[in-house]
Amino acid sequence: MIGELVIVSLCTIFVQAVSNEYNNKRQAIIDAENKYATGGHSFLTAKESQANKILLSLKNQSISDGIINPDSYAPGMHFFHAKHLIDSSDIFKIIKAIPKGSVLHLHNVAAVSSEWIIKNLTYRPEAKLCESNGNFFFTTRISHHCPKESVKSIQQLRKENGTEESFDIWLESLINLKLRNPDLMRRSINHVWDEFEQMFSALKEMVSYKPFFEDFHKQLLKEFYEDNVLYIELRMSLSRLYDENDRTYDEFEVAKIIGKLVESFKQENSDFMGAKIIYSKHRGMDNKAAQDQLNTFANLNKDFPNLVIGFDLVGQEDINQPLSVFMDELQTSQKSTAYFFHAGETNGYGSAADLNLVDAMILNTRRIGHGYSLYKHSVLWRAIKSKGIALEVCPLSNQVLRLVDDLRNHPAVFYVSENIPIVISCDDPGFWDSKGISYDFYYAFMSIASSSAGIGFLKQIVWDSVRYSSLTTQERQQFSQTLQARWDSFMDELIAGKLIANDCV
Repeated sequence: MIGELVIVSLCTIFVQAVSNEYNNKRQAIIDAENKYATGGHSFLTAKESQANKILLSLKNQSISDGIINPDSYAPGMHFFHAKHLIDSSDIFKIIKAIPKGSVLHLHNVAAVSSEWIIKNLTYRPEAKLCESNGNFFFTTRISHHCPKESVKSIQQLRKENGTEESFDIWLESLINLKLRNPDLMRRSINHVWDEFEQMFSALKEMVSYKPFFEDFHKQLLKEFYEDNVLYIELRMSLSRLYDENDRTYDEFEVAKIIGKLVESFKQENSDFMGAKIIYSKHRGMDNKAAQDQLNTFANLNKDFPNLVIGFDLVGQEDINQPLSVFMDELQTSQKSTAYFFHAGETNGYGSAADLNLVDAMILNTRRIGHGYSLYKHSVLWRAIKSKGIALEVCPLSNQVLRLVDDLRNHPAVFYVSENIPIVISCDDPGFWDSKGISYDFYYAFMSIASSSAGIGFLKQIVWDSVRYSSLTTQERQQFSQTLQARWDSFMDELIAGKLIANDCV
């Protein structure tokens, strides 16, 4: 009997030893991966560790609920379906309160909420609408593509077409993909891009009217500042403006107007660090036009060295000119021009659009816009990581423009796991019923980051938005001090339960 007990005890000890060895090995692998990933090396203060427990408790509960009810789990849903769920979530309330540092990938014409444009600009007496070849365009004047017979006052149209509310919804659908056509979630990439680019065309002339342009960009700064963004790098074409006397303003005058607007906003909001411009032109042009635009950038940069700071080519990569077409012109200007190229915004592998990534790196791009297909290139992603080139990841843009359906399958999951530098941005939020950058931060945190990623992940992407910005060393130091004060205040509010109901933590 005693012998049997000894044998049982020895077996129990052996099983426990084997079990402990398994658990130790398993945990060691998990811990190593977590430390290696984005945010894994972030040092957490005692206050941040306390806040981390609150945030992870909410995150883990949300994930558990999502396993039971996947049909209502916002991080796995298309934004058009999930927005109302996100708006009501405690995690989103916390995300909105985060001081987000910088937005480094943003196209100005699509940056302002469509609701503000409709409720504000289109209620002004100058606002008009014209129809041409089945497409609608906002304007304030008669022009070559909007002849007199096709131009109508929006105020008058609003009186003639049903209720004010229903007319405004239709009007907003001209510049909001979510309202425009819900079936876009299931259409081809080219079809969605056609609709997307039509919205730029629909809005461009109205916001080229100087009084509207100025108020539009004041609202842009206001919306992002209210979303706790303290610095912005805008992709802008600096296209000509016109005023009520039909006087035109060239790129240099437009840059000067933007500079004054930014300085005025900084005076009103002392912790706002400002905005700079990445001069951006459509990649559909020919080589001569590309050289002309590079020359224009050089002159703009000379006249406004702390405002117009870089150059980019924009437009759908799959169907437009790749960077290789402009290689001679781009290499000639390489030493004097800071490049911030869109590259790899495609599902292709080895296609011309995909290989823009190779050319962007050869041209020493400072950052890469999207870099969606980079994970397919084992040599290239390692080189980009080694060179410290950050990817401007825009989760909602990639989903709405049909690169990915479920953001948990976004390539940025891989970039996070490999700690490849990323900055979270929002691209064109006004065109898909978003506002600011909080929705993109939500998906980055809930869909792209690991289930175990908390304050450390958020801390790194916030500070990396400063690190990979185009600010000078002095500006970056000042920004870091301002951001740290904001961050500490955010920690205090989260711990004190001021951001969500106390019974939720």
